[in-house]
Amino acid sequence: IWIFTSASYSSGTTGHKSTDVLLSCAYFEMVDTADEPSTGDALSLLLHKGGTVCSDGFNDNAANAICRNMGAVGAISWTTAGTAKWSATQNEYSINMGDVSCNSVTDEWVDCTYATTANTCDHSQDVLLACVYFELVDASREPSDGSELSLLLYRGGTVCSDGFDDTAADAVCKAIGGIGAKEWSTTGSGDWADFLKFTRILVDDINCPSADWSECTFTYSTPNC
Repeated sequence: IWIFTSASYSSGTTGHKSTDVLLSCAYFEMVDTADEPSTGDALSLLLHKGGTVCSDGFNDNAANAICRNMGAVGAISWTTAGTAKWSATQNEYSINMGDVSCNSVTDEWVDCTYATTANTCDHSQDVLLACVYFELVDASREPSDGSELSLLLYRGGTVCSDGFDDTAADAVCKAIGGIGAKEWSTTGSGDWADFLKFTRILVDDINCPSADWSECTFTYSTPNC
């Protein structure tokens, strides 16, 4: 994943243009039990530069900072792999990070410290992480606290109501820090029309057997709504 933007500098650096590239790289990723890339909605093995992350020093602040670094709103949960192997190839990874320290709930990853060696760790201490990619916005696309009906977004796209029910609503609300859903509805063709013209539908066919989002399934980026 890479991001670039242009910047204007007025320091008189001859030959430099306002289109000089600024670059930010992502080094975290998550994989499932088959060592395939994971969306990270359910507990997945956290990797940093291709190696695992030791749980020494790891806490909720670190989980939230890393999830935000990967484009999520925050963490749903985290744990360690334990003595049971997460995957058949888990022990083949190097342990690339340990002693993670994020002191504040508002810390971004750049505010955290860590060690790139974890000699006292073993793979039973590998971090498993689940992130939440949902957010609620109002008709002006401003963040909403969800106290009133608000548009549900997932990775910046909308959620189709196919399969959505009260259990799914509770699961989503709990994933973003609520205690459950108060009510839910669909947009219809009213106040949201202009907003929706420029927003993709990204999630469809949600099925939640319980109010735990990590147990829900859905289709991504292939809606039939």
